[in-house]
Amino acid sequence: MLTLFGPPGKSGDRRPTRAHIVVASQVAEQSLDIDFDLLVSDLCPIDLLLQRMGRLHRHQRPERPAGVRTARCLLTGADWNAAPVEPVTGSKRVYRIHTLLRSAAVLEPYLAGTAETGHVVRLPADISPLVQQAYGADPVGPQEWQQAMDRARAIHELHQQKQINDALGFQVNEVGKEGRAVIGWVDAGVGDADDTRRGRAQVRDGMESLEVLVVQRRADGTLITMPHLTQGRGGLELPADSTPEPRPARIVAACGLRLPFVFSIPKIMDRAIQELETEYIEAWQSKESHWLAGELILVLDENCQTRLAGYDLHYTPHDGLKVTHGE
Repeated sequence: MLTLFGPPGKSGDRRPTRAHIVVASQVAEQSLDIDFDLLVSDLCPIDLLLQRMGRLHRHQRPERPAGVRTARCLLTGADWNAAPVEPVTGSKRVYRIHTLLRSAAVLEPYLAGTAETGHVVRLPADISPLVQQAYGADPVGPQEWQQAMDRARAIHELHQQKQINDALGFQVNEVGKEGRAVIGWVDAGVGDADDTRRGRAQVRDGMESLEVLVVQRRADGTLITMPHLTQGRGGLELPADSTPEPRPARIVAACGLRLPFVFSIPKIMDRAIQELETEYIEAWQSKESHWLAGELILVLDENCQTRLAGYDLHYTPHDGLKVTHGE
């Protein structure tokens, strides 16, 4: 992406001559020196949206295609006819509704064309005013939005207080009196976080994700490492009655996957864990098996497919893991 859409090279503009559509996650909004003609973004917190807008017409080009010679950002991901606007479910899962409504409220004059500059957001001049309004305490947005926004604020403040209360349980203890042993001083600190649900709570704020190690099962039932990792040799065999040798064990450990968001929904996660635990291999849980002990193993068939918690999974080296609902 940097090659195609980064700064112009010394020999001239390297961008493709044909139209390209880049679908990107939030990573594109941070620390990437890339330049696009047109931006389409879902509603998000105002500071992040302004970061994304900073990828529009970032560099001087000899000429841009007709129709996109003026930087334009199209804002989607919400029902703009609702009062207040109703962000899509996916956005509300990533960002809290209070933050999204405040973002929409400060943008409303620009969306309606009633701002002093009409529909034009000026960068960097408008960054500070918009961010301060969105994250400030003063009311913003149309009057008919205020009741819903007050409710969203109250829920947001309760959430923040819960975060504070949860964090208090993981603070480093008070310094003891001079001469006292320091044993136990950092109990519950970051250094003591283990891999239990409680341990992960010290360093994560959000829904717990499900991570697995991926292996393949041949038609004859033999377990092997993923074939594409052994340069055409078909994968290394993994014993089911003993601890794997270090090399294949390391290969399996390197095949870790974080399953998609749907497997973070508690009901689906519990079902997935229950099904994954049926692949429990006792020989891999010994103290000699430090690469694999305690890990959940996702076993794919000879076609690199499987079924988990009602979803069909298919893995390819090129596309990664594809998940479709199978029920």
